[in-house]
This record gives sequence, structure tokens and C-alpha cells, in this order.
Amino acid sequence: MPQLARLEDDWNAVYDADDDAQIFLSWKWLSGWLSSIPGPWFILAAKERDAAELPYVAFFPLRLQTTFEKSEVLGNLRMAGSFAADYTGIVCRPEADNRAIPAFARAIKQMNWARFHLDNIRTSERRWRLLTACFPKAGFHSTTVNKVIKIDNIDNSRCPYVTLPKDWNGYLDQLSANTRQKTRRLLKQVEASSEYHMTVATPETFERDLETLLGFWETKWRPRKGDRTDSLVRSNRSMLTRSFQAGLVYLPTFWHGDRAVAALATLMEPRKRTFSFYMTGRDETFEGPPAGVLLHAYSIRDAIGRGFVEYDFLRGDEPYKYSFGCNERRIYSILLETRTGRNLGGRIDPRCISDLLAQATELHRKGRVGDAEVGYRRILEVQPKHADALHRLGQLLAAKPDLAGAKRAFRTLTTVRPDAPKAWQCLGQICERLDQHEEALRHHLEVMRLQPDSPDAFVAAARCMVKLGRMAEVNAALLAAVEPANGASVRKWRDWRSMPDRQAAREQVISA
Repeated sequence: MPQLARLEDDWNAVYDADDDAQIFLSWKWLSGWLSSIPGPWFILAAKERDAAELPYVAFFPLRLQTTFEKSEVLGNLRMAGSFAADYTGIVCRPEADNRAIPAFARAIKQMNWARFHLDNIRTSERRWRLLTACFPKAGFHSTTVNKVIKIDNIDNSRCPYVTLPKDWNGYLDQLSANTRQKTRRLLKQVEASSEYHMTVATPETFERDLETLLGFWETKWRPRKGDRTDSLVRSNRSMLTRSFQAGLVYLPTFWHGDRAVAALATLMEPRKRTFSFYMTGRDETFEGPPAGVLLHAYSIRDAIGRGFVEYDFLRGDEPYKYSFGCNERRIYSILLETRTGRNLGGRIDPRCISDLLAQATELHRKGRVGDAEVGYRRILEVQPKHADALHRLGQLLAAKPDLAGAKRAFRTLTTVRPDAPKAWQCLGQICERLDQHEEALRHHLEVMRLQPDSPDAFVAAARCMVKLGRMAEVNAALLAAVEPANGASVRKWRDWRSMPDRQAAREQVISA
């Protein structure tokens, strides 16, 4: 995040110059989102060639995810705002896009991914062609993603928006006579009534108003979204809270007396002077004036009063939106896949290692050892001395049992972490299981050197000595294991291990 913070001024300068830029690519919204998401994300940044001291001219925010499929780990490259942003894309100075966008594509083709999800891209057709032309059919398969929701036939690639005039009456004049009269009547009904009123969230009321909105939304959508509902509510709560703290949320609530009956969350973008309607919810049992119409009309009037120039209904061509005098734009969504179905370069992207390790560990815990092993091995292909992957792979192989493989993993681990007693202990235990007791003894003695107060190490060394027939030393080891760390037997045992004349040392221990 500190590196991203240093980009703020450059980012804002490029963003302000780019007519395609929108709130989900604004520095304020995107930096807040990126600070909250799991897994690796990164930003490609472009400067003019040989112009290191000049400002950046373009930014492309992206994220990486890994999935386990058919005993393989596949890299999925996504837009950084995916899953929260209605729109994604590239921020670029207009005069630089014909150079910066192909440069981004060339960099992306050097990464390790099997699928590139170009989802909800809001950009000009020319820029879209500049980007997609860099992924030819010879190496990549392209599929247009259908954004039509089958249940209600809503097309989420169509995005209605209203261009706002300078005054409220000018806006009303854009509407049909019936809609204009209805809008005036409804607003007057609320504002002249002691029964109804509107509030707009303040720092003191925001939490209450947001919970009202999310509660209504959850009630309506849980039957359709099922198990996804809880995670969507959490994500929206987090995003809207961060955005409100950054000054980006407008949240009016419609009240019937002391009863909240509807609320609407809109993202405000003062740099582009846009209101973007994000989500709404209402009490389905309320039988008064149409709350949705009122909230949108109230928000549009306030946006005009604040000098904003666009009210964006974001994704979805629900018919009611067009009654507000909308035009529409279309966004692009395609899935690019490598022709081989495997990651470019045949390996995982190094940026995915932490995320992949967490996934493989969880699979290991759940007993999906085949996938877990693949995950550990893919990490080691990129970082052969990754200590955690070596340790967990060694444990997995020891349980299979693939003792030779486990020994190789733990032996490598001792070279990576020579001061870690656990690495030597694991290696010693594997050698015991392989009946390599002399070698096992050496590793357990190393544990004792590193962790002299560990009774387990004394017992393990004694166990090896039994196998080797060195009974006199076993007695001394066991005495040392049960005595305090400064006990006489412990001191004599340590002296024995350090004396060059082992026969004399044995006699000294035996005489004790």
C-alpha cells in the first residue's frame, strides 16, 4: 500500500485527463478496495520510453488468483476491482493509449496465467480493440461472457445513465409529461407532509442507515442468492463504509414517521462529478408512495444542486431506469484462455505463492492430499527453497508414506533453516522410519545442540542408540531427559557428546 500511496498524484492527473475513467478506477475508491482484498494484486504502470523522470501516462490495476483443477494449479488474472466494481478498465492519458495499452498487453503475456477475465470493462471501442488485438487466436481462445440474467432477462452489459443539466427544471423537461408530473407530485407529497420525510446519512447516522439498507436488501435477495448472501452483505458493508469515510457515499433514507421504509446507496465522484447508483433496499410491506422512484428523484435533484453532471444507474437494463430519461452505454466482458489450457510459462506466477500456500495447506487439512501435494510442488518449482512448502510437503509425503521423498524435502529444509530444531527433528524421524539409525542419531543430536532443554530430543537419541546397541549411552540419555536442564546427568551427557575421546567419555558416564 505505501507504493500505491506514492502514486496518488500521478494517478489523479491521468484519471482527470481520461474521459473513460470512472469512480471504480478513482484512486480513492480503488486504494480502499485493494487494501481489503485477499490474495495478490498489482498495478501495471506505463511511462514514455526513456523518460524515467516524467510522470506516468497509464495504469492497469489487476489481481491474481489460483484454482485447483484436474490435479493442476491454474492462474486466473482478473481486473483488480472485480466482485465489487460495476466497471473496470485502464486509466490512460488519451494521447498515450495507442502505445501504453499494447505495452500492457505485452507485459501480461509474460505472466503465468491460464485465464484472463476481462470483466465489465468500460472503455471506448478503439481502446478495447487495442487491448484485445494483442491476444491472437493462434495462442489464445476468446469467449464473450453472457451478462444476461436468465431469471428476469436483465442484461448487465447495458448501463443506463442520465446526463444532468444545470438545473432541476431543465432535467424535468427532459422527461415525458407523465413522468414529470409524477415526479413533482411525489416529491411535493413527501416534503409537504408531516407523515413522511427524507434524511441523508451523516457520520453520526451512517452506521444505522447502512444497516437499514443492507437489511432490506438481504430480505429481498436471500431467496435468490442463497448461501452467497452473507458474504455479499459483508463485502458491501465493508466497501460502503470505507467509501463513506473517503467522502464517496450518498445514502438517503425514506421514512414513514419513525419507520425507515427504504434506503439507497450512491457512490459520488467529485472529480468526474458523477453519482453512481450502487444498491437499494425497501420494506416490501410498505404500502405508501413508491419509495424507489422517490429516492432516485431526490438523489438526482440533489446531484444537480451539487453541480454533478451524470447520474449513472450502473449495470442492468431494468425498465424502470429508463423512465428517468436515460441514455445507455455498453461494457465489455470476455474470457481469454491459453490454447493449451495451462499457465503461460508452465508454472505459477511468483506473486501467487502466499495465496497458493494457504490454499494447499487448507486442502491438506481437509484430507485432499493429492491437490495439496500439487500445490506444494508448484510453489517449489518457482522457489525450490521455500521453507514452509518444503516442511508441509515433507509431512504429506511422510504420511503417504513416501519416505524417500519426505527425506529429500526435510534434508533440503535443514539447508534452508539450519537453525530450526524442527527441521532436524523431522529429518531424524524419517531416517528412523527408514532404519537409518546412525544418521538419525546425528540429526537428533543436532536438535539437542539447538534446543538443549528439549527432553524429546534426548529420548529420540536414546531410541537410536538402542537400535545401534549402545546401551550404556542410553541410560545416560534417559537420565538427562528427566532431570532439570542443569542437572548432573545432563551436564555429563553434554560433556560426553563434546569430548573427542568417546570411549573415555562413555566410561565417565557409566561410572556416574
